[in-house]
Amino acid sequence: MNSADVISSDTIDRIAKGDINLFKGIVSKYKDAAYSLCLKILKNPNEAEDALQESFIRVYNALISGKFEQKSKFSTYFYSIVYNTSVDLFRKYYSKHFNIISIDVTEANYREGDELVRGFNMSELKTESMDKSLRSREVSLIIREYLKSLPEQYSVILNLFYINELSINEISELLKLPEGTVKNRIFRAKAKLKDLILKKYKEEELLEYLIPEN
Repeated sequence: MNSADVISSDTIDRIAKGDINLFKGIVSKYKDAAYSLCLKILKNPNEAEDALQESFIRVYNALISGKFEQKSKFSTYFYSIVYNTSVDLFRKYYSKHFNIISIDVTEANYREGDELVRGFNMSELKTESMDKSLRSREVSLIIREYLKSLPEQYSVILNLFYINELSINEISELLKLPEGTVKNRIFRAKAKLKDLILKKYKEEELLEYLIPEN
């Protein structure tokens, strides 16, 4: 069980009765990962902060009103509120260009796997291997910049999977996507990222990077 899931029924019940200090603990526990999801959707730090604050208000109101019935993990319920709040704000700010609500776009305008490298240029990254420590930082930079370049169809799913630590089943329920689609998008993005990294490093160098020294 991930640490993000360890919110006991007693904690939820005490918050519902007005224990604000326990809720502050939840805010502290989740705020960084939640902000990451807000930013993935809204692409603007100030708007992501707004979405984050509104999300916590909605969560608190849900807890004290008894709307969270504890039939699912708290983390799943929490991130569904964060996701929907961010999408609501995106629609409000960018209604003329809104498309993330239809994250499962149709074959008519999108083929699965399109745009996995569009907008990402490895040559623009100023990297120069010298030693294992530097190579570690370079690989992290490549991963970070690659994830920034992905379209929402992939970046939101990867954020939910790796940062928010939701399962494939939970992501499927949250985004109203088939589990196979979620698995496929995670697999395709990971495979493309591996291809990009192997254009710069030999596989044995990556093994050295991945295997810690004794």
